[in-house]
Amino acid sequence: MSNRFEGRRAVVTGAGSGIGAATVERFASEGADVLGLDVNEDGLAATCDSLPSASWRCVDIRSDDAIGAMADFGSVEVLVNAAGVLRRHELLDHPLEAWQETLDINLKAAFRLSREFARDHVARSAPGAIVNISSIEAFTAAAAHAAYTVSKTGVMMLTRAFALELGEHGIRVNAIAPGVTETRMNLDLRSDPERAARARALKPLGRFATPAEQAAAIAFLASEDASFITGVVLPVDGGWLTA
Repeated sequence: MSNRFEGRRAVVTGAGSGIGAATVERFASEGADVLGLDVNEDGLAATCDSLPSASWRCVDIRSDDAIGAMADFGSVEVLVNAAGVLRRHELLDHPLEAWQETLDINLKAAFRLSREFARDHVARSAPGAIVNISSIEAFTAAAAHAAYTVSKTGVMMLTRAFALELGEHGIRVNAIAPGVTETRMNLDLRSDPERAARARALKPLGRFATPAEQAAAIAFLASEDASFITGVVLPVDGGWLTA
């Protein structure tokens, strides 16, 4: 593993599980000091406590506490907005509360944290990188996923809007759009042999992604290897969009 992030500091939301946890591990393995944020205290401890260069704060990323935790950590070079929820409801019976919760966590929190990150960097005339987690569902709808697909499409455009306005300040903003990845969010799908087989058949690579594979793409976009890339939403989907 390279040391692309040696001497650099990163904040990762959703660090208690899935892609967020894998991203903390990837950054730490490449030399970064990493702060993980999540509401899942046990997950944060499992992710971070074995990594000497990782620390964590148990906060709701929708709250001012999350902004405060990032400020307390000090100046950072990278922000990864990986926290997200999926609430499955048929469209006509979709509770407004679940709709609002999904947009608040998946989209509004990413906006607030990214804005604070950008304000600090512009004030210091410091370059930086933001990587958001959109979804392949920003490109293709899925039944009973209305709030999720809308929120992730919003993340895609949030990424482009921030990239457009922050490029002149040396702040790059990109996103990945994961396909089905082996996380707790889709455990029910992957546990059903028939549904899992149908989902795998949609992908030329014929399998689901691992969180580590998504983290590798995030690390690339955050690194100087991607120094001339901004405003990109990179599908990491096993070829799903070719179908």
